[in-house]
Amino acid sequence: MSLAPITICMSVYGQPEMLAFNLREMAAYGDDILDKLTVIVVDDAGTPEVSVDFCRQFPELNLHVWRIEENVPWNQMGGRNLAMHHADPTWCLMTDPDMIFSSAMMLKIMQAASKMRRRHVLRYGLHHVSEPARAIDMTSPNTYLIHREDFFAAGGYDEDYAGHKGWSDVQMLDVLKAHFTVEQRKDIYAEFFSTKQFMDAAVHTLDRTTAFNKKVRIKKFEQARKAGGWVKWVKKHKGSILREPWTQVFPPL
Repeated sequence: MSLAPITICMSVYGQPEMLAFNLREMAAYGDDILDKLTVIVVDDAGTPEVSVDFCRQFPELNLHVWRIEENVPWNQMGGRNLAMHHADPTWCLMTDPDMIFSSAMMLKIMQAASKMRRRHVLRYGLHHVSEPARAIDMTSPNTYLIHREDFFAAGGYDEDYAGHKGWSDVQMLDVLKAHFTVEQRKDIYAEFFSTKQFMDAAVHTLDRTTAFNKKVRIKKFEQARKAGGWVKWVKKHKGSILREPWTQVFPPL
């Protein structure tokens, strides 16, 4: 059974209970997984912040934590860029703290990665914990496995797009489809925990909605239309990334 090294890239914002639950689940993986697993967490200026003492609860994990210093409403996507920036040049799993992978699912991801080639993106599904009978949901756009170098070849998340928002996962999925082969696998999925299970799983002290800059976003789509269409535009566009200042939290310098 061939397993490829995987880097988990995760951006969090004020989610200590959910993050702790997720990391505990990963720390319980077998050595065959842990030996090939790196976990990168970007604390997007959340409160309470991810501390060194918090990270030391998970000695089993190859854990790295970075913190964005400025609390701004558009930097959710910037957190994803920063996680990928610090990842090893390998296969990276984009996920959120409320998406929990069982050891069996992580093994499937590593097995799939061992057979993947560059310019190939794999999307995984979500099984809603609060709705056990619900079919595997493939609609979430921020659930994918991609090679780090392909992520940046596609331009990453554009933090300057749509004014002070940065383009969202929905648009990023369009970007990936425009550049690469995107495969959906319903047999690979994470357990999805909503705020019904973890009340701190979404902290909204800032307006991070896509409607925040709707008028600017519409203007960008109009520019894309004049350029020959959205797909042609995203193939040519390279976003502005890594705009915000950050510091390394763990391992401490």
